[in-house]
Amino acid sequence: MNTKGKKRTHSRGFSLLELLAVISIMAMLTTLAVTSYFNAIRGMTRRSAAKHFANSLILARQRACLEGVRVSVMVFNEITGYDGSDPTVVPSYVVCKEVGKISFISGGSKLIDEFAPLDKMFGTEKASGSYLGSMRLYNLTQGKWWNVKPSVERHNLTGRGSAYKPSESYSIPAYGFVKNTNVRNSNDATWNVGDTYGVESAPPGSLPKGFKFVELDGSSNNEPDNVSNAKCITFLPDGTAQRAETIRIRELLPPNTVAKVSVEDDGSINY
Repeated sequence: MNTKGKKRTHSRGFSLLELLAVISIMAMLTTLAVTSYFNAIRGMTRRSAAKHFANSLILARQRACLEGVRVSVMVFNEITGYDGSDPTVVPSYVVCKEVGKISFISGGSKLIDEFAPLDKMFGTEKASGSYLGSMRLYNLTQGKWWNVKPSVERHNLTGRGSAYKPSESYSIPAYGFVKNTNVRNSNDATWNVGDTYGVESAPPGSLPKGFKFVELDGSSNNEPDNVSNAKCITFLPDGTAQRAETIRIRELLPPNTVAKVSVEDDGSINY
């Protein structure tokens, strides 16, 4: 075969080192893109958690002004289960309309407020002993709550001394909440005379997974979840705050970024 006069051409491919260099660059770019994506998602989650909590504070302030009552936002850790003996908690918060203060405790199952018209507010229809319906009565002084029957019962307070005739005593009718022992409650509250109580004005909210309240659990991952105490931010009928408070929401993953939500004395909310 005569190949004279024909020019032979050669195609040159990539070397192994060139391919490895390109693959390395693509891997680095992919890693940076994925890391930036997840950082952006976590940042949006953190900002969303702070915004939702701040919205609850704004709602509480509005309700206080519109209804002319004290409205509080209680921050607490809700027990949702147990891992052995260790409680599993969800950092939660709830807007509560303050109703009054406990003036008498009867039998460990009745909470009585002799100064509030509870019969007109909640009714007096008595429930059966096996009744499962209940509502949460929040202890805004110490945290946690009781599941109580949605209506109140009459209780006669006896042996009350007279300011005019100290030698005489009398009884007065009062109404109180009755604990519903048919409903299980891992967040069972402890009550003392003088504790402030309230009921929900809005459904409870919670922080996303991987976040916690610094004011409850501290700034270290090694500190245990606090299920005993609660923080209350209270707004007065004129829209001011009972006292200035700052609540910090901390991300549990590095770099453990913290978002702050603060309430000033005048009731203004910043986040």
